[in-house]
Amino acid sequence: MAAAVALVVSVLALSAMAKAGSPIVQYIFGDSLTEVGNNNYLASLAKANYPWYGIDYPSGITGRFTNGRTIGDILCNVHDLTT
Repeated sequence: MAAAVALVVSVLALSAMAKAGSPIVQYIFGDSLTEVGNNNYLASLAKANYPWYGIDYPSGITGRFTNGRTIGDILCNVHDLTT
């Protein structure tokens, strides 16, 4: 019962903050559908700095091991947030 009350209070507090103009932050934890990896700052032979790892982006190479957007990118676009 206490957990349910805490959940309701948290949801109400977060919705009030969102309406007040506070910045919205999304923390998305997941598997390979949301985490595409980035090892540009590590000494490694496997890098994502090749043209095909950014073919679907106007700016080109993204440094991420994917050629397209993830579900996190799509959710941020829906909510007008930056990734």
